[in-house]
Amino acid sequence: MSGLDQLLRLQRWTLDEKRRQAGELEQLIDRLVKDILALEQQVAREIEAARADIEMQRALPNYREAMKERRKRLEKSMNDLRAELAKLHDDITEAFSDLKKTEQTMKNREQRQKLAERRREQIISDEIGLQLHRRKG
Repeated sequence: MSGLDQLLRLQRWTLDEKRRQAGELEQLIDRLVKDILALEQQVAREIEAARADIEMQRALPNYREAMKERRKRLEKSMNDLRAELAKLHDDITEAFSDLKKTEQTMKNREQRQKLAERRREQIISDEIGLQLHRRKG
């Protein structure tokens, strides 16, 4: 296996790994979005339940404040993950570009080798033709 083959294999693995990481980050972001929606629904249910119970009405402001802080933490985590995902997408673009450059380099090298082989074959054919021509004359 040549150095370029190994490089190509490494670049493909790197690209696949970055794509897998991006998928995992997207799943985490989706889970945080669902957590935020569930939190909002839970707060709405607690507000509705507090209407019937005076004790719950007294505890409701503290509960709402705690849930507000929890939502802020979830949103911060989600924003941090989105920033990390954006950087990872840039890394994926760069890795893909590197992979394509290596593939093109290999393709160019292969074409040059085929062209050189055709030239060698043509030189051999020409030499054989010249020798046959000399023998006839």
